[in-house]
Amino acid sequence: MQRREVRVTDQFFDRLDDLLPAERSAEGEPSTTDFLLHEIPSVIERLASMFEEVTMPALPGSDVRVLITAGVFGRILAFYVALAPDGWVEIFYLDID
Repeated sequence: MQRREVRVTDQFFDRLDDLLPAERSAEGEPSTTDFLLHEIPSVIERLASMFEEVTMPALPGSDVRVLITAGVFGRILAFYVALAPDGWVEIFYLDID
């Protein structure tokens, strides 16, 4: 099984900033830092070691794939990814339910 390199794009970070606050809320809403510390490491590992097995096409015939997973904070997360020309997996978009 081929291990892939994974990177996160600026577009992803912009989207994360739109979805989560910079600081944890009084109600316990996770911050962007919480997300980066607790969610991203396992997602990167899964994409690096099992890209095809853990993703599915976002649309039929599309090069964009999506990894849908339950997050540490109890939400459903959708990470949109694509293979870059250099072979790296790029995480470029995020939805949180």
